[in-house]
Amino acid sequence: MSSKSSSKTNVWDIRRSVITARILTQVGVEQGADMDALLAQTGLSRDDLNNDQLQIEALQEVQLIRNLVTLLPQHPTLGLLAGSRYHLHTFGLWAYAVVSSPDMVSAINMATRMFSQTLLLTRLRTERLGQHLVSSYEADHLPADIRQFALDRDRAAILTLQRDVLGRALPYTEVRMQRAEPAPEVVAAYTEFFGIRPLFGMSKDGSLLPADVLTQPLSEPVSQTLSHCEQMCRQLIEARYARSGMAAKVRDRLLRTPGRIPDMEDIAAEMHMTSRTLRRHLTAEGATFRSLLEEVRSTLAEELMTRASLTHGEIAQRLGYADVTTFIEAFRRWKGMPPSEFRRSQGLPGYTRRSSPLVSQLN
Repeated sequence: MSSKSSSKTNVWDIRRSVITARILTQVGVEQGADMDALLAQTGLSRDDLNNDQLQIEALQEVQLIRNLVTLLPQHPTLGLLAGSRYHLHTFGLWAYAVVSSPDMVSAINMATRMFSQTLLLTRLRTERLGQHLVSSYEADHLPADIRQFALDRDRAAILTLQRDVLGRALPYTEVRMQRAEPAPEVVAAYTEFFGIRPLFGMSKDGSLLPADVLTQPLSEPVSQTLSHCEQMCRQLIEARYARSGMAAKVRDRLLRTPGRIPDMEDIAAEMHMTSRTLRRHLTAEGATFRSLLEEVRSTLAEELMTRASLTHGEIAQRLGYADVTTFIEAFRRWKGMPPSEFRRSQGLPGYTRRSSPLVSQLN
């Protein structure tokens, strides 16, 4: 099977979280650059870097990168260093969307969408060619003075994400770079980071993976990644619904395994009690298992829709619904309107079905 798809999003149209600017300035300061010099001509202040709700323009990030590479020319692997700081939890609810994916194909598609819509300055293209999964990175649209940094940063960030989700890097068989072969110490840094010596002077920047990685089961994410996802989701839900005691414990358990919401019997068994005893505890606190499950699902559904732009089908799948119709009925009960109408009221794209994947499902 051969399938092709590419990210058509214009990077200049993407507003991104100020967290990316915070990461870049932290790297610069650690390497000896002055903070004010790093922020020069970006339109950003020190206070802006601490405002997690702020979004910045791609051109502001480009200027920040230009300042970074200009101030630290003695550090040719700054892009790798910066990319290694973009952990999965950096991307908020997108992180939950990735780790709650049902299989490897879905996780790769979701992760690629996440990067394309939140981070990448390069243009990423992924396709299945025979026995290989081929990724290529285009940077010709970027200013020449920040191009190599962007290529290194974006590729390193993707590798960091893979390690966060899988606990390991995917087994690259080739890493291709257009640049001429750099100094031996830079080659060594690339080789250590990617686990394979890159091929230099190639026609495109890209990488090859064996296509059979798509058929591998999606393993449980590393514990730190799960912990970040659980904490983030808990904060979202606690902001809407205050719970304590047994109800809070049950709700926390519902969040602990993204994409695999346990039933009441499973949770009761984990707590070394019968479901009847658990029900009695919840009733004494004025709660029911169903109400706690609804709190989790309704909050995450809205957040995944508004913050991560997931389709209705993708949300239904991650929240444990048998089909999208059941999810839509539940959403109407929560909000008094179907999700399509809610999207319009929030000025969101009217997604009703899964968008075209970047890696097609295998036959």
